[in-house]
Amino acid sequence: MKSFQATFIFLTAILFCLSAKAQDDRIQAWFPDPAEVFDTPTLSLPDGMADHARIISWLEGRAARDANMTLEKVPAPVSGGFLPLVRFSDGSQGPKLKVWFQGAIHGNEPASAEGLFALMDALHGDPAILRQADVYILPIANMDGYLAGKRVSGSGYDLNRDQTKFADPVSVLLKNLFFRVSPDVAVDFHEYNPVRKELTERGLISYYDVLFLPTGHPAVPAPLRKAVLDHLVAPARSALDKAGYSYFNYFTINSEGTELALVMGARSPQSSSTSYSLSGAVSMLVEIRGIGLGRTALARRTDATRTVALAILQEISDRPDAFRKAVAKARKEVLRGRTPVTAAFHSREVRRDVTFLDTRSAERKVLPDMLVRDALQPVSDRVRPRPAAYVLEASQTRAIENLRTLGLELEILSEPCEMWVESYQVTDYSEDPALWEKIRRQTVRTHTFRQKVRFEAGSAIIRVRQPHGSYAVAVLEPETENGFVHFRVIDTYLGAILPVHRLQQ
Repeated sequence: MKSFQATFIFLTAILFCLSAKAQDDRIQAWFPDPAEVFDTPTLSLPDGMADHARIISWLEGRAARDANMTLEKVPAPVSGGFLPLVRFSDGSQGPKLKVWFQGAIHGNEPASAEGLFALMDALHGDPAILRQADVYILPIANMDGYLAGKRVSGSGYDLNRDQTKFADPVSVLLKNLFFRVSPDVAVDFHEYNPVRKELTERGLISYYDVLFLPTGHPAVPAPLRKAVLDHLVAPARSALDKAGYSYFNYFTINSEGTELALVMGARSPQSSSTSYSLSGAVSMLVEIRGIGLGRTALARRTDATRTVALAILQEISDRPDAFRKAVAKARKEVLRGRTPVTAAFHSREVRRDVTFLDTRSAERKVLPDMLVRDALQPVSDRVRPRPAAYVLEASQTRAIENLRTLGLELEILSEPCEMWVESYQVTDYSEDPALWEKIRRQTVRTHTFRQKVRFEAGSAIIRVRQPHGSYAVAVLEPETENGFVHFRVIDTYLGAILPVHRLQQ
């Protein structure tokens, strides 16, 4: 009897595995690889992932054969001792746009890097695009994570969540590289996990090949937000349609009782989409369906990444003046310094039909009229007049240094000075019970009042009428969701007078 039971359990397990394999095959049928064979560092291998030596050898070989391609080995505290930064330029002078493409800031997202390697091959011998733009490509921003197959850096930080607090020295290096280039257009390529607990509980997984993540942060000038939709997202969608890839706007999922709610779009400076835009670039983040898939459909994921990048470069080649005008208008808006400050906001609730894959039938399933909180439609909760400047007390050395990293110009007091300022007092305070990126985030509410303050030597004045002035607003207003107070760059408590002040003159 026991032998029969064991045999029955064994056969049942085999049938279950065969059924799961058949189901996986039916799901995967929606995502066939393209016919093209890619000669990228990993896809040129029969299996596994490319190691550091192979990646660098591949880049060195390409650079040796292409007069327009330059490989810079940027010293970095990472495996191998450097990050590879590639530049494509025909060497011509004149008014050219600068484009920044970045991949693998999360190390477990290999298609973002492979897609950019494939882009390099596509740019070889194509001078038309290079007449309008110099193209900078950082294919692997998180080398330690990439080689380990992990999301986080060697220090254990999510580098895409470290673009305000700069806890990891690699984050500082990446921001310094970005500002050294000072691009007009910036796109950060990622992969997303199609399998989410909130979906699998309902027998669903994500369907879309590509998800677009433009920013909806109100501190980003309106001309940049419009240009992203018109000149990054729109041409990428057209190219994906022609290639047969599906797409949607990026979303995360929350379960709210019996209903699924989607949080759509980028609204915080911790994301590269918002961070790059606050620096004055036409920018977005692109997510490819791929985390957890290993080499499954890697050629498809690589091709989708390259398709988006090439579509954007073609748009730049065809309409360079559209990008120049958007960047110029945005800079003018920031330098005028008249836009009110949105200190707190929420995303407008809308309803959208969203497509998923049913894991039981392996067919597409549309969930109609889903609740969506759309960050591209921000609703202001607290608005203040835009100050002429912010003043940081001399004790806030970390905040001062982080502002420098964000490209802001600071005036450092050489001697004590008294000034009439508008100060913040914390009237409501809470702290996250759980750690997030090794900190417990703070959430505050404040009221402002006018007073005369003596500022010691070493205090910093940050004027908002400067090219990166939007950053100052986004990180120094205490209620902002991802500002210095929220991320504990500035520590506080209930009743405290904050060490950052507003200067109206």
